[in-house]
Amino acid sequence: MKQAMVVLRVSLFALGFMLVNIGVEVSTGGQATSTFTVSAFIGGVLMAVILAWIRSKTRLTKFGVISVFWFTLFVIQMFNNLLEALFFTNVFPSTKEFVEAIYVSMLTVLVEAFMAGVLFTSKKADLSLSSALHGYFDRRSRFSWSWRITAASLAYFPIYLFFGMLASPFIISYYMEPSLGLKLPPFTVIVPLEFLRGFLYVTSLLPILASINRDRKIQYTTVASLLYVTGALIPLILESSLPPAIVPVHCVELLADSLAYGLIVVRLLG
Repeated sequence: MKQAMVVLRVSLFALGFMLVNIGVEVSTGGQATSTFTVSAFIGGVLMAVILAWIRSKTRLTKFGVISVFWFTLFVIQMFNNLLEALFFTNVFPSTKEFVEAIYVSMLTVLVEAFMAGVLFTSKKADLSLSSALHGYFDRRSRFSWSWRITAASLAYFPIYLFFGMLASPFIISYYMEPSLGLKLPPFTVIVPLEFLRGFLYVTSLLPILASINRDRKIQYTTVASLLYVTGALIPLILESSLPPAIVPVHCVELLADSLAYGLIVVRLLG
């Protein structure tokens, strides 16, 4: 009976995730093809499994869980990817389209977080978000937190650059072809952009790390899963504008990114 309930809750989340993404795709001028629909349902299942697992490792109240999921998913799943799309693609011809995409993303993730908060439960849910954050930040001095957050933010770029260079022989030609809607910004843009994205990743992961079990293995699994599955894999399989040939390469590249960066984040901030 318990396993059946878990399957039911995961399926309901996946169905809701699929319907929300179909609505967003259609409302923004796209087409909800059968491939997109199936991909959205698979993405929903993957996200449901991760969020349900994270929920089981935290004592946060329902409101706290919804708040943390909303903030973390908005940054990792949506905003950081929108930032990269702004500079590496022609998806946003003007600032207006970019701002509209942010607004839609905020609402989309709010629905996802609400579904997760309602459908997934924990044995104990008696810890407020403010108490979790206070307890987390009280463990170290301000100086310690300052250098750790700075180091974790700066660490993202060299990891991104290293694995990006390994993948570049397979994908660089696509980014040099304007007709495909991709572009490669100058290094003077890439460096500050990726430092900013590193800081945003750290900021979004702090509430998660403050809320879950302090076991390092659990923290690492949580962080790496959020970075890769919600921040890379699901957006990649749902993004129809990318040339299909580069998607598998990016999947492997970003898996390596997530595993390596997740290790550093947990080591510094766990």
